[in-house]
Amino acid sequence: MKNKVFYIIIFFVFSACSNGEKVNILDRDLSPKPTPIPYYLNLNHESEISKHEFAHDNRLEWWYHNGHLEDEIGDKWGYHFVIFKSRNNDKDNYVAQASISNIKTGEVFQLARADKGLNNSFLSDVGKIYISDWEYTIGPKPGKFHISILSEELDIDLHLESFQEPILHNQIGWFETSLGYSYYYTWPRQKTSGKIKIKDKIMSVNGESWFDHQWGDFFVPGKPAGWQWFGIMLDNGDNIMISQSRDVKGRIESLYASYQKNDGEVIHITNGIKIDISDEWFSEKTKTTYPSNWEIYLEEINLSFIVKPDILDQEISEGLPPTQTYWEGKSTVFDKDYNSIGYAYVELSGYRDPEKIDWIK
Repeated sequence: MKNKVFYIIIFFVFSACSNGEKVNILDRDLSPKPTPIPYYLNLNHESEISKHEFAHDNRLEWWYHNGHLEDEIGDKWGYHFVIFKSRNNDKDNYVAQASISNIKTGEVFQLARADKGLNNSFLSDVGKIYISDWEYTIGPKPGKFHISILSEELDIDLHLESFQEPILHNQIGWFETSLGYSYYYTWPRQKTSGKIKIKDKIMSVNGESWFDHQWGDFFVPGKPAGWQWFGIMLDNGDNIMISQSRDVKGRIESLYASYQKNDGEVIHITNGIKIDISDEWFSEKTKTTYPSNWEIYLEEINLSFIVKPDILDQEISEGLPPTQTYWEGKSTVFDKDYNSIGYAYVELSGYRDPEKIDWIK
């Protein structure tokens, strides 16, 4: 499905170490020292909104939502919305992507926008990011957001409000790899309501969403570097984030999980995580092969489960350079007997081969 997309040149966002093995490693003396609560994030529900829900002066940053929705007749939908911000010569540039997955029909609709973000504002309790004809609102309380997308074929108007405590990943919300350092926290459950419109059909929807906020001085170079990421909501109210990342030689460099019980307690897991891939999916559009169907075991809490995509083709290719194409898909979580026990979104990055260059002789 072709969509009207406002493009700008965004190669600078990801080109710092695009396809080779050489990486410009940051000067470690410039890396901030991790603290028990990095940047003194103040995100609990009783507090005023923290400025760190807003934008930071770092190389890369993103605000990321995905959700599991149901319309008024009971049909299931998934959605994904993300804003990427890059800093270039002291100027902020933004790219936003959105997708809607119709679980009943298997259709996936996607759009992208890009802008220089000149009209964005971050006040004491509300932040607003304007990207072309899209508007994203952060606040006025911690964990509260509004997504407003307008287009000829797809509209999204969703209000989101967190009702569980946030998670600071890696215990302190800060981690470092060979590609740089990053701050990272999650609002794992957000009550979600609003409307989506596809072509001429308008639907009222309700459900739950997941929110990630990540920023730092790091690179996203593309294949073979990349990651497998899982944001899991279990039916019993527990939440699991699992991240497995690869370095520029394709070697697994980092693997960790955050397990949040429904009472808010978080268990940080760095050992005994096993991810077995039992299938794969090939994209005819981009000639990319992605892993599919995962059997996961977390030894520390003795928990095993299966994650299976609801739709195989949930590849996201709008608005970014070809090497940054990724797979972002609504999935279902099963126990070993294939009883459904929850929902998930899975992100697969760094699987598309770089395009060949025809050198001029």
